[in-house]
Amino acid sequence: MFLKEFPDYQQLKAQADRAFQDDAVPDAGSSLKPTFDWPLVILNTHSSHCHRPDIKGPFSLFTNISGTSYVSAGSKKVAVPQDCFFLTNRAQYYTLDIDSKNQPVETFNLHIGQNLWEDYIRANIHQAPYLLDNPFSASLATGLSEFPNQLQRKSPALSQALQRLHQLGSLLKVDTLELQEQLVPLLQALFHQKEELHQKLNQLVVTKASARAELFRRIALATDYLLSYPELNPTLEELAQVACLSKFHFLRAFTQVHGSTPHQFLLRHRIERSVPLLLKTRMPIAEVALLCGYEEISVFSRTFRKVMGCSPALFRQARN
Repeated sequence: MFLKEFPDYQQLKAQADRAFQDDAVPDAGSSLKPTFDWPLVILNTHSSHCHRPDIKGPFSLFTNISGTSYVSAGSKKVAVPQDCFFLTNRAQYYTLDIDSKNQPVETFNLHIGQNLWEDYIRANIHQAPYLLDNPFSASLATGLSEFPNQLQRKSPALSQALQRLHQLGSLLKVDTLELQEQLVPLLQALFHQKEELHQKLNQLVVTKASARAELFRRIALATDYLLSYPELNPTLEELAQVACLSKFHFLRAFTQVHGSTPHQFLLRHRIERSVPLLLKTRMPIAEVALLCGYEEISVFSRTFRKVMGCSPALFRQARN
């Protein structure tokens, strides 16, 4: 269902605590049929301020159509700009904050209940004979359905799936079956991004799996910082400090994970962030440059041309 306003906080928290009092993921061999009626909920709200702390929820995706929200999970808190998303896993506590002094933030948060994500993972890792013989068995490998709490850029496929769901939410009445079917491309896009994260993890040249996971987690802290605040110009020392690593150890590991240095990663992210501003708004190019971290339009234009193959003005003209 689509909600245009946040539900009552106290009622939601009480319901969530009751619903997820069991383990985060069903045990192997248990039924995927939920023991509670937790619906698929998409929160498409407009809000300038909210504070919704310590809610235990289903597998959830946090993003925004416009503006920036803040999501906390465990000890991590990230700013979620509109070109990124953040995931929390089933039965994990999260806190959502919005504090916008300008225009209201338009949220588009998906709380994917009823074990839909776990069921989708299961259908993708097992062959047809197993699925026929075990139509309701969970039998998921530990952690297989879980995502790291990491800020991520929206892939084109994920952006398209979110856009379709947003359009569906504008209808006066949405059929539940249609909504669940429209959710499949989004689950597919998330599945691909999970595979890409696994590939990045394996690119780290570390022997022990536990050390590799810890190093990946620390690189993710610096990645979150770059994605959340692309307008800043951090030094290598500052990014290494965010990751709690020595400077050159951080640089080597970051390059292994992303296939680019932090500086190259930041430049590409800034350019990718500028594209929707150029295409979907009439904002002057100088203002787009400033919003994306470029104080001088000449530097923005030169970098844009290097990445995209043409100037920002020609790029906008050719697509309008």
